[in-house]
Amino acid sequence: MEKIENHDSDVDVLHKYNFIELKGWANQLQYIDNEIDKLLNLYAQSIHGNEIPKNILMLFSKRKKANKQLLETVLSYSNTYTKVTECDDIQCDIAYLREYEQLRKSFQYHLEKYQRLKNTLYDNAFQKL
Repeated sequence: MEKIENHDSDVDVLHKYNFIELKGWANQLQYIDNEIDKLLNLYAQSIHGNEIPKNILMLFSKRKKANKQLLETVLSYSNTYTKVTECDDIQCDIAYLREYEQLRKSFQYHLEKYQRLKNTLYDNAFQKL
């Protein structure tokens, strides 16, 4: 997808912004993947005995797996979304926008779950201090 031009229709501009946002989601999901490892290492170093409770490891393992799956979905959809420029009627545009909206909701839900999980880790770590 190219940059926004003065002659672009409102729908074209929306699709271009959505594509930019998809790239941002992919970057954020890649960051989360790395952050999980760093958080667990930091947590392990901050507690006596350097052993992370199994329940915390399991929760982060599940979240990391969900993160990777969502990243794959976002990357795959980003590749598909580039074909939106081939739409020649509003029904086609609406189909892409609905799918995009569904993915946006999944992304937001994932972020909320991850943030709650991080808060659990922080609360647990502060109790150990």
